[in-house]
Amino acid sequence: MRKPVIFIIVIAVLAAGAIGAGVLYQRWHDSPRYALQQMVLSLQERNLETFYKYVDLKEIFNNFLEDASRETQPGNQGGDDWTRFSRHLGRQFARHIFPKLYDNFEKQIHSMIKNYLQDLTNTQILALTAAVTTARIDVKGDEALVTVLDPKGKRPLRFQMRRAPGGGDWRIVALTYEDFKPFLKREFLGINHKKDNV
Repeated sequence: MRKPVIFIIVIAVLAAGAIGAGVLYQRWHDSPRYALQQMVLSLQERNLETFYKYVDLKEIFNNFLEDASRETQPGNQGGDDWTRFSRHLGRQFARHIFPKLYDNFEKQIHSMIKNYLQDLTNTQILALTAAVTTARIDVKGDEALVTVLDPKGKRPLRFQMRRAPGGGDWRIVALTYEDFKPFLKREFLGINHKKDNV
């Protein structure tokens, strides 16, 4: 009589463990960190198709340009009614122009990013893996703010991720302009941010 009871208990414990492991795996699989780890893995495998699955380049480009245009507008909040109105019109105009800019330069943007990513060394990819593993991720609903440390400059780099409606993949949709400006100047233009205060 005891053997069947012990057998049932063992089966129940194994089943509960399997269900718990499945739930934990599903939570991890549906997290922004999983998406970031898949991006890094795709770089290791030189699989840019998978990499782009987790990046919305058009949205990133548009948000980045919009943030950059805000920086060039001194005193965004102050001024008289006319000044505030003109800023508002400028932002509306920019929202219509930026998508067209991306469409016109999409091939060049993809080519530049492809060349940069394919030239990453194993050491750089390992540094990215470490940055993703230790990233701080603040999730609010289908939005997440991610903070990683720049492997070279040790400065925080913040970016936003958004989950596709209906529980789809998390994708990077925006880079914080102030954080990424020195990084992009250094990596793509060869300008050291310490020498450039702009």
